Amino acid sequence: MGLKINHIITLENKEEYIILNEAMYYGKKYFLSMGLNKKRKVISNNVVILEEFVSGFDTYVSKVTDNELIGVLTRMFKAQTKLS
Repeated sequence: MGLKINHIITLENKEEYIILNEAMYYGKKYFLSMGLNKKRKVISNNVVILEEFVSGFDTYVSKVTDNELIGVLTRMFKAQTKLS
């Protein structure tokens, strides 16, 4: 099924993020996300890009840590914002 924009997700370490935007890059789906505090308020300086992995009916994400990939995806998300 996968993740959708404006949904809140909780990682294994209990961190919560809201999905702001998505992009496809080389057949993989990536999400621009912002962290949420315990009261579910956006933490504006906690921005991460998550990569989606789907296995059957389960969806998993991991934080993108490759700086080169983060740069490419950031440019893609900025371009999408300009088109909106």
